[in-house]
Order: sequence, then C-alpha cells, then structure tokens
Amino acid sequence: MKKKKEIKSKTKKERKKINIDFNSIFGGMFVGIANIIPGISGGTMLVIFNLFDKLTYAVSDIFKRHTDTRKQSILLLVKVLLGAAIGIILFAKILGFTLKYYEAETIMCFMGLIMFSVPIIIKEELKGEKFNILFFIIGFAIIIGLEYLQKNTFNNNTNSTMNLIHFLTMIVLGIIGGATMIFPGISGSMVMLVLGKYELVRSYIDKLTSFDMEAIISLCFFGIGVIIGIVGSSKITSYLLKNHKGKTMSLIIGFIIASALILPFNLENHIKFTTMKICSLIIWFIIGGMIIYYINRLKTKENN
Repeated sequence: MKKKKEIKSKTKKERKKINIDFNSIFGGMFVGIANIIPGISGGTMLVIFNLFDKLTYAVSDIFKRHTDTRKQSILLLVKVLLGAAIGIILFAKILGFTLKYYEAETIMCFMGLIMFSVPIIIKEELKGEKFNILFFIIGFAIIIGLEYLQKNTFNNNTNSTMNLIHFLTMIVLGIIGGATMIFPGISGSMVMLVLGKYELVRSYIDKLTSFDMEAIISLCFFGIGVIIGIVGSSKITSYLLKNHKGKTMSLIIGFIIASALILPFNLENHIKFTTMKICSLIIWFIIGGMIIYYINRLKTKENN
C-alpha cells in the first residue's frame, strides 16, 4: 500500500516537472514570436507566462561565484532560448504572411493577449505587495515618450566606418538591445528607431547570408553587447524584484499597458473601418484574450 502511494506521488512529481518544462519552452516560443511582431516586447511574454522573475534570477545566478543552483538556472535559460528559437523558426513565415495580408487582425490578437493578461499579472505578481500608482504612471509615460521620439526624431543612418568608435557603438547598441530584450513592455526595435540605428543593425542582419565581413564583425561586437545587456539588466532587475517588488511590478505594468495601447498606431497599412472590419478586429481581440485565459487555466490546473 505504501509502495503504491510512493509510486503515485513520484508520478505526480514527474508529471509536474514535465509541465514546468513545457511551460518554459512554450513561454519561450511566445518570446520568439513577440520579437517578430513590431512593437511587442519579448519581456512582456516572459511576464505573461510567469517566467520573468525566474529568468532574471536564473541569469543572475549563473554568474554568481558561490551558488548551488547554477545547473538548474542554465537548464531554465536553455529551455526558454530553445522555445524562442522554435517560435522564431516555426512562426516567422506564418507571421510574415499574416502581417502582410492581415496586419490589423494580427496586432489586435496580440493586443487582446496582452490586455487580458494584465489582471492575471496583477493577481500573481503583486501578491502581498502594494500597487504603486506613481511608478505605474512613470512606466506608462516612458513608453509614450519613446513612441513619440520614434515617430518624430529618429534618423536611420546606415553609413558606418570600420573603426574603434564604430565597434564601441555596436557594443553599446548591443547592451541596450540586450537590456530591452528581457525588460517587459519595451520593444528593442522601438529603442533602436529612437536612437536612429534600427536600419544600420537591420542592414547588417540582412547582409549575413552574403557573408559580408563588415556585417559579421559588427554583429560580433553587437552580440558581445547583447550578452552584457542581458546579464546586467538581469542582475539589476533581480535586485529590484527582491527589494522593491511592488514598485518594480507597478512600473512594468505601466510599460505593458502603454505598449499594448500604442500597438494599433504602429500599423503600416491604412485601415478602412467598415462594419465587417470592426467586427473582425473585435473578434481577434477576444481570441487573443481567450488564448491567455486558456493558458492561465492550464497553469491553474497544473498548480492544483
């Protein structure tokens, strides 16, 4: 009888472990998908899938001198990165098609996914913490400010000279890119546009397939910066979540809501608002909400 109970509890633990592994990879897939959609932050997806604080702690933990959990931290990072790679590879063509022919519907689906996840984030991430309205407003204002700068002040200069200043610039851009990759609500492409370097980085990525040496060397320095940015931002975020969780999460919720609200204003194609089109957009917004509702139900069942 005891053996049967032990086997049952073992099976339950193993099943839970598989579910957690699936959640990390599945969440990573949505991070990869988010990086394809203009204006959507991969960090937002990390928060939605309850992976943000786990991942920031994990990245910070890997670089600690004395830690017993380095192996688990590396494993979590690998799972999320694997999921992100799967998301980019599997959905790049699909999203390329939907963004070309059904741009508004695709954006509205993601807007619904983000907006419906906000009450869940507040419930799960602010347990025992006080919501700080001031930090929420600051977070909201930062995103609106970045959006304004993107629309009015950026200058996409693709010219570059292969010298020390250029390489240092690429490292700095990489640091900014790495930090925005992990931080919710802030789109890396938006920040690059504000800095006037979006086309420069994109042109280097386009030249990779033709084995352009300038592009390869420049992106190597950019990659160094990305690693520094991810590690640095993870350490800072890990400290803030540990010591000022209420204020940090209020700031992040401000980022997320503002970034979701400005998504429709980033549409490249002009929309003709017919009755059919408005109904279609509302339906896709609800579908986005239903996706996050179903994912949350699965997570609740898993925890129970």
